[in-house]
Amino acid sequence: MHTREELTEAALGYVFAHGLLNLSLRPLAAAVGTSDRMLIYHFGSKARLIADVLELANRRVSEGMGDFAATARTPQQVVERAWQLMTAPQTDALARLYLELCALSVRDGARWAPAHRKLREPWLDLLHRRLVALKVPGRRATVLATLVLDTLDGLMLDRLVTGDAARVDAAARAFARLLAEPR
Repeated sequence: MHTREELTEAALGYVFAHGLLNLSLRPLAAAVGTSDRMLIYHFGSKARLIADVLELANRRVSEGMGDFAATARTPQQVVERAWQLMTAPQTDALARLYLELCALSVRDGARWAPAHRKLREPWLDLLHRRLVALKVPGRRATVLATLVLDTLDGLMLDRLVTGDAARVDAAARAFARLLAEPR
């Protein structure tokens, strides 16, 4: 017998491999070794299953980040470390899920935007806190954290879509250097 936690873990693996867009309970159930009726028994609905899967993904994002920029001494170093984490092989599936949620949120914001925000907020919060620790004033830190995250999101999308890691990584390094230039 599968527990709800085991099913959530297995479903997250399935979502990493197949995405959310055309998620159907029967193929998911078959892939995780149960039936669609058992999924409904454990979760109550497909929507609740998806919510639990996204909550687990959110925990993974938060746990995986740690304090990635704790040793950063400049905003440039914060960006460089964030980019390293965002493009690490172990975060590839989370990055793809995050970007899929971005696109789904554009099409159906009422359904998907809250999940997208939950995956985004830990990044935004961590960037903001690190910039404040580097003595960037509060309002500027808020704006800069948003600029950094949105720029890296776009670069990550470019990297995943084109597969041109060398070009996009060079662009990320150039962006980081912009933050080191005098104001």
